[in-house]
Amino acid sequence: MTLDLDFIRAQYPVFSNPTTARWAMFENAGGSYVPAQVTDRLHDFFRFTKVQPYGPFEASIEAGDAMDEGYQVLAGLLNCHVDEMTMGPSTSMNTYVLAQSVRPTLQPGDEIVVTNQDHEANIGCWRRLVETGAVIREWRIDPRTGELSLKDLEALLSDRTRLVCFTLCSNIVGTVNDFHAISKMANDAGALVIGDGVSYAPHQVLDVHTSGLDIYLFSTYKTFGPHLGIMWINPSALERLEPQGHYFNREIPTTTSTRRVPCMRRLPPPPE
Repeated sequence: MTLDLDFIRAQYPVFSNPTTARWAMFENAGGSYVPAQVTDRLHDFFRFTKVQPYGPFEASIEAGDAMDEGYQVLAGLLNCHVDEMTMGPSTSMNTYVLAQSVRPTLQPGDEIVVTNQDHEANIGCWRRLVETGAVIREWRIDPRTGELSLKDLEALLSDRTRLVCFTLCSNIVGTVNDFHAISKMANDAGALVIGDGVSYAPHQVLDVHTSGLDIYLFSTYKTFGPHLGIMWINPSALERLEPQGHYFNREIPTTTSTRRVPCMRRLPPPPE
């Protein structure tokens, strides 16, 4: 298949601006340009529907419908149910809040595996859990290749391992890690697997339910969208976390995992 580059570039307003059209941005931390379809939706939101959603008046109904549509689109992308995912301000913030939902579940001596190949977002928040008595085990790269070895991970795992946190794709050397094998090894040890997909998502669409991961995070501003972080949590893993949402929702029966997602959760529309 041949890409129609002229058509693709025509979807992005930035290329119609002579000042920016001549630049190619390789600073991936800044995120990706967004197409007109995204800027148009944001423009309409700020002009017409920046109101409390799910209310009884027209703009509020439209706002709630737009929110639901956003969740449905992203759930379709990940091949999951909308109640298995949440949106937050960024992957860094989602990971931090996730760490707070893990904190109460840890016992002194519980072990968390992190790598020295990851972004700080998937390292620092876990290292801070040493305050609870957790032990951090670092899965280090081969200094000659910058890659991680499964044999090294095997040596780190024990019956005290509670989490294995790693990146699906290194933002340093570009290696795509064998997340299926990593997930199986970690799950066999009884640990939850947390995969940072910020550098992976711009290149591959992940079917979360066949990935082996328990938790997957990525940022839509790296995938031609607005500045948001997306977090998917397998319902079985969700039951092992402490909710971080509003206390007045805490006792609501958990018929769907939306009530338990430990980050910025949307509320369902009020009953008719």
